[in-house]
Amino acid sequence: MSRFSTDRRHKRFAGLLPAQERPAGHRQKPVVYRLPAEAPAVKAPPVRIFVGTEPFQHRAERVFLWSLNRVRNPAREYLVYLMKDLVGYSRNNWKTGFKTYRYAIPSLAGNQGRAIYNDVDQIYLDDPAELFDLDMQEYGVLCIDDRDSSVMLMDCARLADIWTQEKAYSTQQHKLFRRALQERGLWGPLPERWHARDGDYLPEKSALLHFTTLHKQPWHPFPEEFKYEANEVGEVWHSLEREADAAGFTPWSKERPSEHQLELYDLYRRMHAGDTGLRAGKKRKRKSVRKATFGGSSLAPHVEEVGRLVAQYSPASLLDYGSGKGLLYQDSPDHSPGSRFKLLAEWPGVLVTCYDPGYEPYAEAITGQFDGVISTDMLEHVPEEDVPWVLDSLFSHANKFLYLVAACFPARKHLADGQNAHCTVLPPEWWLGQVEAAARRWATCTPFAERSEPLAWRLCTREKSMFALQKRKSPFRPGIKTRYFRGTATPS
Repeated sequence: MSRFSTDRRHKRFAGLLPAQERPAGHRQKPVVYRLPAEAPAVKAPPVRIFVGTEPFQHRAERVFLWSLNRVRNPAREYLVYLMKDLVGYSRNNWKTGFKTYRYAIPSLAGNQGRAIYNDVDQIYLDDPAELFDLDMQEYGVLCIDDRDSSVMLMDCARLADIWTQEKAYSTQQHKLFRRALQERGLWGPLPERWHARDGDYLPEKSALLHFTTLHKQPWHPFPEEFKYEANEVGEVWHSLEREADAAGFTPWSKERPSEHQLELYDLYRRMHAGDTGLRAGKKRKRKSVRKATFGGSSLAPHVEEVGRLVAQYSPASLLDYGSGKGLLYQDSPDHSPGSRFKLLAEWPGVLVTCYDPGYEPYAEAITGQFDGVISTDMLEHVPEEDVPWVLDSLFSHANKFLYLVAACFPARKHLADGQNAHCTVLPPEWWLGQVEAAARRWATCTPFAERSEPLAWRLCTREKSMFALQKRKSPFRPGIKTRYFRGTATPS
């Protein structure tokens, strides 16, 4: 058995069970992370890197991209294609969520030019442009040996007819793709410095480090499946994550959101604008909220829980981030009617500021801090790749506490283009990991590290469950199971 292998003694009970059927993918194409060339730019093709990844590897994915930012040639363009939850693949019995994506790369690259493939559990210690530009001679693939395809340099044109997207959709076994490569004599050796596995790492010499041993991956992506052990070179990874935290790095940002996020901004503005809205009197107000497009009715189940935080922290100001039209609130008498400044009888003495980028009256950018920040119907409407920077924004505006809600099921509503209104549907543990990661960034990056007071956060996740103990319209319709997580971010 390979010294990098994970066997039964390294697994928890859940890891010993037969692999569960993976849900169908929902992405039509990889998400592209682009690092543009800075002037003066060199005359060379973009360095194309395809990464096999999955949602619960979000920490590894971020550190991989941070490592690339540290060592890249700023005069050259880099295009990173994150292959995650892609449609069309038969993913049953896959050991990871990205097993055969790599064999579709020639097709995804237009069967032209070169491409690098990386598993997400790797970091670059030297510029991958040097790998990209290696002399491939007559080979179609360079990798460390003819059985390990976790790091590859590929000539997409030479592979066009043997590694196709159609075969990657249906074929489960690596060996079938390897055999096709061997029969054509297209495999060639990759220099060892471009693939150091765990204990093979040599400081100052290794250009890429691969955390191959699953139960020793430093970021512990699947704690319910593995009994994690310390990795002898784990500090290399942890030091990179600390650097990224201190820099407040997220691959996408408020200044540079994903293309999907920009499309959603436009869709929500159009949907808000097209809603005539029902503005009945107080007796019919909550019914009117339900009928209005994104009226803010999702706040109602959380009024009491937020009220407990209000009683505990005595906030004077509160930001409702993603408030919709905020129709549950009353106008503040100290501000003009219809302004973004509101009151709620259940939270006496608290001035609420509404913010929603899709609703023009409340879309003006928010500055400064508020004693409390709540978000009760927004996070699941944010694309997966944008969730980290949105959470960072929420943390940056909070002075005393955060109250966050994430729905973990598809919405009944669909947007104008037909997509489900909940564009990020992932389990509570994924949301918890994202919030904890945002809390670490908040605690270490400037200017928050200069604070002395901790910041309390509470996460409420909502799942559909047939066993949820709450009133249902039908015994055959699942209820909503609510779970609460809490933590405190203390500036370091």
